[in-house]
Amino acid sequence: MQLILTFIILSIITLVAILLIVLNKNSRSAKLQQIAQFHNWHYQEFIDFNDSIKQANFGLLNYSQNVIFRHLIQANNEYKGLPFKTFDCRAIEPSGIHNSTLILFDLKIPTDFKELHLTISQPHQDKDAFSDTSHQQIIKRQYQSQRLIELAPHQIPGDLELNSESLSKTNLYANQPGQAYQFLRHACSTNKSKMSLNHWLLAHPNLHIELSNGMLLAYKKNQIIDEDSLVTAIDSVAELAVILSRV
Repeated sequence: MQLILTFIILSIITLVAILLIVLNKNSRSAKLQQIAQFHNWHYQEFIDFNDSIKQANFGLLNYSQNVIFRHLIQANNEYKGLPFKTFDCRAIEPSGIHNSTLILFDLKIPTDFKELHLTISQPHQDKDAFSDTSHQQIIKRQYQSQRLIELAPHQIPGDLELNSESLSKTNLYANQPGQAYQFLRHACSTNKSKMSLNHWLLAHPNLHIELSNGMLLAYKKNQIIDEDSLVTAIDSVAELAVILSRV
């Protein structure tokens, strides 16, 4: 009887171990590791909040509570000509728990623009916790803490075409409106034969885009990018990084 009981216990332990292995193979961690290996990128499941990100003073990362980073993928050399990293971020905000996949590129921009802090965002079309009035007030207070000023119409280049119906609700904030104007004007006018900034914004609505300390951060509020779509998303943000690096 004791042998039978021991056999049953060992069998259960074995089955649980096999089940855990199977689940791990299908987990986000395992799938992201495969993506990283295929592209010769670096993968790390848990990461710390490093100094360069702190100094950039990004809104979601610096002004949320209990920020947790997981599933870092980064190109230590260059991808599309620029270094990048992507990771999942879990942050607690007054409006609730925020889970997003963030994509971060280092830009090649003139030194004059290294101190520029600029945000470009569009409110969600659907009503949710991130589109209601109270959350918008929280965001405005956050911008005040970041010392960002909402750009007036005359501080935004006409080439950005924010008077169009598709981009009319785009919000722009910056710490230096004059520099933001120069930066955006060049981004819209350089190499018009290729995709320009306003064309990119039209093709990728409802994103939060933040430029600070020569780094570009892009994400969609409260959305984790699934593994099958991650490389496509990185490619899309890489296009924006290349556009901004042409300035």
